[in-house]
Amino acid sequence: MAHIFDIAPALAPSAYSDGRLVAPGETVSFPDTDVFRSMNKPSRFEGDIIDLEITGKIPKEIDGTFYRVQPDHRFPPLFEDDIHFNGDGSVTAIRIAQGHADFKQRYVQTERYKAETAARRSLFGKYRNPFTDHESVKGVIRTASNTNITFWRGMLLASKEDGPPFAMDPATLETLGRYDFEGQILAPTFTAHPKFDPDTGEMLCFAYEAGGDGSDCSLDIAVWTINADGVKTEEAWYKAPFGGMIHDAGVSKNYMVLPLTPIKMDYERMKKGGAKFAWDPKEDQWYGLVPRTGGKPEDIIWFRADNGFHGHIAGCYENEDGHVVVDLTVADGNVFFWFPPDGEEEGQFAKRNKLSSPTCRWVLDPKAKTNTRIKPALVWATNGEFSRIDDRFVTKKYKHFWQAKVDPTRPYDFAKCGPPAGGLFNCVGHYTWDPDDEKATGIEDVYFGGPTQTFQEPSFIPKDGGGEGEGYLIALVNNLDVLRNDVAIFDALNVAAGPVAVIHLPLKLKLGLHGNFVDHRDIEAWQKRRAADGGDVGPVKVATEPLPWQKAFMAESRVAQNGENGGVNGS
Repeated sequence: MAHIFDIAPALAPSAYSDGRLVAPGETVSFPDTDVFRSMNKPSRFEGDIIDLEITGKIPKEIDGTFYRVQPDHRFPPLFEDDIHFNGDGSVTAIRIAQGHADFKQRYVQTERYKAETAARRSLFGKYRNPFTDHESVKGVIRTASNTNITFWRGMLLASKEDGPPFAMDPATLETLGRYDFEGQILAPTFTAHPKFDPDTGEMLCFAYEAGGDGSDCSLDIAVWTINADGVKTEEAWYKAPFGGMIHDAGVSKNYMVLPLTPIKMDYERMKKGGAKFAWDPKEDQWYGLVPRTGGKPEDIIWFRADNGFHGHIAGCYENEDGHVVVDLTVADGNVFFWFPPDGEEEGQFAKRNKLSSPTCRWVLDPKAKTNTRIKPALVWATNGEFSRIDDRFVTKKYKHFWQAKVDPTRPYDFAKCGPPAGGLFNCVGHYTWDPDDEKATGIEDVYFGGPTQTFQEPSFIPKDGGGEGEGYLIALVNNLDVLRNDVAIFDALNVAAGPVAVIHLPLKLKLGLHGNFVDHRDIEAWQKRRAADGGDVGPVKVATEPLPWQKAFMAESRVAQNGENGGVNGS
């Protein structure tokens, strides 16, 4: 006898026609595409779970919260071919103390979130393309704040590189509001990967497409330093050689490295309702080297290398020669297959899984001339992504790093799991550089999760008083056969031994992007400093004024009410 869900498609035809949502707001029916199936199916969940089930024993010395963020669509998208990265930011907090673990999940209440909640439907169109938005949200900040969640001066910053960050309470996950560093950063965009100098307490941050309204494909790059007291001490502006993506950055004692990936923006394509980005297989990968202090527009040095797709930074430091060493994964093709080259059809997920993604070591000479061509000093076939290090060694020479690793030689149960959503990250890898040779690979320590498991990005938890790498690694586990998640905790220097504890979630989350572990002592100390009554810093001050581009938009709208914008609007 057929189950009711087997005949449901016949009872409820697709909500989409010619790729567009037919009747937004009338019914909740997501597209029948890989982006919305299996592990990618929207969870749309907010709530709390006290005392999660645990296998093994969580070390009692772990006392803090593991935060991570996922894109999670709340409403069916306006366009059937929408992508994972366009989902609403949803933050998970796993609070660990005394061997116990609690769960909390909340959406980031961005301007986008509030507008769509009021309308009970999607209003924002294609990924980072305002020309496809509903008219009612023109001038509204589009960011979904779905890429990273970092702790800064007593608040969480939920960020995505297409807009400003939003501040959240680290204990309750309540959204406090848009954060502009108390009026000090008014650019339309802001990185999802701010860096923190462990010696000075400074935040090193940047933005690309930082001029105009943040959607105009500008070549402007901004770099800032915010000191430990929250004061902006450096601001420098540069120009990119083309409008591409700068997702992550490396930071040494005196420099910042900005990897410019050859996935290109095109304003005219956007105006026609097309994708914001398109992969260019003929373009170089670029690395911009800028000083941390006193930077001027002419100070940026661009290094060029053969075509490749940048992943995430492991470490960055200056060697004995004064050269900047930066390590990151670089794939040998288009990781974002949904942004194919102009004129080509969207690529296939299976082809994406066949890409090689080694860890490449680049050595940059600050005295080199711009446009210098370089080759990697070392290529280590780690075939992974989401590189992490012991954050106490940011800016310093380091030995250890960790990744989610793809190993296609291991067994995978396709019959039970189907295509591995998000990539075949079936291993956790721990890598130790050769301490005596900067140009030599080192030791690999790998854990394989089994034929039905994949891993999301790991985060490092340091031991008090421990040396580099001494501590624990925490990562979300995707149980693809039963569509449920766990949280695994490893001895960071011996991941091959398997988890020391597994926290079982009784539900499925989405494929997340980035996260961080925060020591509870830091949270408590800042709660006291942020207290309204007696705190020396006081409550978080969120933005109260529109951004400059919003003010300009409102002024233009008053002058030319009901004017055409020449775009392809979502309905």
